[in-house]
Amino acid sequence: MNDIKNNEILIPPEVYEAVLTNQCIFFERLSGVDPNKYATDLLSEAKAHQQANIVERFVKLRGAQILEVGSGLAMNMITWSKFYGAQMRGVEPDAVGFDSSFKLGRQLMEVNGLNPEHIVNAVGEKLPFADNSFDIVYSTNVLEHTEDPLAVLKESLRVLRPGGTLQFVFPNYGSYYDGHYGVFHPPVLWRGFFPWYVRWVWRRDPSFARTLRTELNVGWTLRALHEMAKIYRFELLGLGQDIFRERMISLDFGTWGNLTHIKRVLKLFGHWRVRVLVARLIIALRGWSPIIVTLRKRPE
Repeated sequence: MNDIKNNEILIPPEVYEAVLTNQCIFFERLSGVDPNKYATDLLSEAKAHQQANIVERFVKLRGAQILEVGSGLAMNMITWSKFYGAQMRGVEPDAVGFDSSFKLGRQLMEVNGLNPEHIVNAVGEKLPFADNSFDIVYSTNVLEHTEDPLAVLKESLRVLRPGGTLQFVFPNYGSYYDGHYGVFHPPVLWRGFFPWYVRWVWRRDPSFARTLRTELNVGWTLRALHEMAKIYRFELLGLGQDIFRERMISLDFGTWGNLTHIKRVLKLFGHWRVRVLVARLIIALRGWSPIIVTLRKRPE
């Protein structure tokens, strides 16, 4: 295999193969997604641009000092540095499990002419940075994998400068679909339900489901924001309802991972006006997903 290029981003074949044989084959057993599609999605420059566009609804990336909590394979770090002029830092644990992400992310940074030391071996619950260090703190699809999601959010606000913007994207388990397993589900009302559900309803291995923070939903998010407001002053800019509504109506979203299933189901509703009504109902029931917490830190 020759080196893969996403426009200007270089993906060496050995990195692609490592991603394929590590995360992607594992998730094929859970969700049935073709490992090559999963690897391509994880290493997608287009996905990084899509995520940048959501952040830039609230704040410009150019010139900003940005921390990504859970930088993974560093595709956001590389894309946002090269195309948006952002000054990126990332934290990613070099730990048991998908322990290649830290090393592979650093390798991709170096191959693409960026400093691999800008990815630090750390967890979100204990960020190795001083107070008020960053203009933007960003994270996507990480909070559900952490030991203490509230501590991660508090730490992220600690290192955010006054006037800075925080954006965390994570699944809503009060919704109806899980992207890790690629299955529809009723709202998860207690933590033990989801492992039981994937085992007995979908006949899938529940061990990974037991690691997920399925308490993450709109109610949990509002309570977490209340707790954070006891320590820091901030303005809540949104929880993702508008973006969810737009995607429901336009069907304009990338089919990363299992999202092909979602787009196929939404097309069954036919006319966009029907999807408007469905979106309103889901939002009223607090079932939109993902949750996209965006807030701006105020001066003390």
